[in-house]
Amino acid sequence: MKIKEIFKNFIIILLVIILVNICYSAIIKKDNPIKLFGKSFLIVTTESMKPTINAGELIIISEKENYKINDIVTYFDRDDFCVTHRIIEKNNSKIITRGDSNNINDEEIDLSRVKGKVIFHSKILGFFILYLLKPLIFAYVISLIIINFVSFYFKKKEGREIENKETNNNS
Repeated sequence: MKIKEIFKNFIIILLVIILVNICYSAIIKKDNPIKLFGKSFLIVTTESMKPTINAGELIIISEKENYKINDIVTYFDRDDFCVTHRIIEKNNSKIITRGDSNNINDEEIDLSRVKGKVIFHSKILGFFILYLLKPLIFAYVISLIIINFVSFYFKKKEGREIENKETNNNS
């Protein structure tokens, strides 16, 4: 029974670490945004949309059927770099975007490269996520999770030992 519980706790810890790595890849590195209930979560890394959206803010994007001029969208450019800018021109299946603090338009892109429209942004949530993903903080969080599982295991074991003693004494 002991080995089974240790293995179970190990699997849970491993799943938490994998989940954090997936979140890191999707939110910070922006490999390919993970959708959760049709929404994707990203962290803005540049000041190109300032003052509307600042670097370090969490944005939530949602895929839409139609995009209009002035919508802020996230897309992958020709170099597969994730960009969040405002649509300033739209011609059939092509759009031209520009960051609010930029003077030059981006290259024309196909609408199929658009991942979604920004529906929410938050500096506080972005700061919180970036803070949690710092290596030292991340190590503390993982350590607390491990300590919690270990202490839970030993408390559960003590409870069973007390029950066994009571059962033996009553016999």
